[in-house]
Amino acid sequence: MKRTLALYPFNQKFPTIYEPTIEFLSKRYKLNYSPSPWSKFYKLKDIKIVRNTYYFVMKILRKYLIKNKIKVNPKESLLYCFNQLPPEQFDFIIDLETVIGLSDYDYAKLNKKYISDRMASEKCKAILCWNKIAYDELVSTIDCSRFKKKINIVDFGGEDFKFKEIDKKTLNFLFVSSINNPNSFETKGGLIALEAYSQLAKKYKNIKFFVRANINKKFIEEYNKTPGLIFLTKYLPNTEMEKLFLHSDILLVPIPGIDLFIKSMRFGIPAISFDYGVADEMIINKKTGFLIDSSKIFTSKKNLEEHYKNQSKDYKSLSNKEFCLKFVPEFVEKSEILIKNKEILKKMKKNQHSLVGKNGKYSLENRKNKLIKLIDPHIK
Repeated sequence: MKRTLALYPFNQKFPTIYEPTIEFLSKRYKLNYSPSPWSKFYKLKDIKIVRNTYYFVMKILRKYLIKNKIKVNPKESLLYCFNQLPPEQFDFIIDLETVIGLSDYDYAKLNKKYISDRMASEKCKAILCWNKIAYDELVSTIDCSRFKKKINIVDFGGEDFKFKEIDKKTLNFLFVSSINNPNSFETKGGLIALEAYSQLAKKYKNIKFFVRANINKKFIEEYNKTPGLIFLTKYLPNTEMEKLFLHSDILLVPIPGIDLFIKSMRFGIPAISFDYGVADEMIINKKTGFLIDSSKIFTSKKNLEEHYKNQSKDYKSLSNKEFCLKFVPEFVEKSEILIKNKEILKKMKKNQHSLVGKNGKYSLENRKNKLIKLIDPHIK
């Protein structure tokens, strides 16, 4: 009899980027995944006050109050773990966003020997790194000499979405950040994006900027007279989000996440971003978008320990408008290249979409095939 595949941490909703993966796993395996007790509260997030409070309250609840109530038999289950090591009695596969996630994102608490011993143990069947960044962080931080063969890079993927280009009268920029997290707009570089578009709108009449984010009212009031600027501050269902992507041409997000990149690939939307985090790996500079130097913000990004010590301070600088203005000219310059040259934009769109196409690096089918090879031998 095949074992159950249980998602760990128990009773917790995995990040949105996992939705296609969970759908696939549920069809192929007997899956134990039950975040449903909390899902009935999600619609309350349409109310902004609730939404802002929800983000912080749920962080505390997940950490201290939500108990692992699911009964999982270690002999009958294989755990698929998101960024956490499970109880020692379980066989497991770990999907690793970053090695720092194993210590609640606190480098000082990173127990390197314990992590090395757990990953080297017979119980650990495979280690899946989200990307090469996660792989490099792991092997440079933890002694992996006993289990290096277990480590795999399994990129997230998107469906090869077949869409028809809409005949638009305007060239549309797009910014997307979390609706739940009230800090996300600024930490994703929203002030840089707003000011860059504001300057572009003074020169070009045929452009628009969709900003789907949880934004402080003072910024809405400051920029609401900018031509073509459309603030979308309410929660949008998936169908509306797809329409938004379908009507967009350029992703203007200085610090995007993986999920946003995968969605932009599905719709062939090139990105203009800092060469920081996943963008440095997921954007092919001058082919699928433009990368802009971020070393003046993240001064220690090549030293993992120093980077995580300084991360809060570095991100806080993105809330300082005067500091952000230093980076606006280059975002304007790269945007103008795509506004003025439709052929370059057309090529970038095609290149971006090809990444989720057949045999593309971020193809969902490629991800599924890798997961099958890594999970199947241990689920029997």
